[in-house]
Amino acid sequence: MSKELFLIRHAEADSENFDIKDIERPLTSDGEIVASKVGRFLKTANHQPDAIFVSSALRTRQTSGFLVEQIGFDAQNIMIVEELYEASTRILLRVINELGNNFNKVFIIAHNPGISFLAEYLTGEIIGNVAPAGIVHLKAKDDWAEFSQNTVDLIEYISPKELD
Repeated sequence: MSKELFLIRHAEADSENFDIKDIERPLTSDGEIVASKVGRFLKTANHQPDAIFVSSALRTRQTSGFLVEQIGFDAQNIMIVEELYEASTRILLRVINELGNNFNKVFIIAHNPGISFLAEYLTGEIIGNVAPAGIVHLKAKDDWAEFSQNTVDLIEYISPKELD
């Protein structure tokens, strides 16, 4: 069974308030709206994940909350992974390589530049900077452990601007 991975960057976060730690930055009201819109797109496109892994940052957890509300995924089953916060390509890849093969479709909601770099590393494609709430849909053969450089197909990159 092929493996599908959705690398999703968190929606737009507050960058005005310098009194809060980066990990505690919330989504903006626009970010909340766009995160819901992305969730509706994923539901309409029939992308129902087996698992969702999220960075421990508030903005990724909020993004996942708006997504699962739209797709009907049980929020209790979202897995918060501390090391996804500001993760490098290497750390993101390790998390993917260690996924259980009982999962066939996985969402990872995390941060740039890690998401953008990983997508390009896996596919060999030039994707550029993944926009806030952008989705990189990837597909590979049979085993998460085999995700590596230039071994994964880019199905599509969806910028939230395309969803208007």
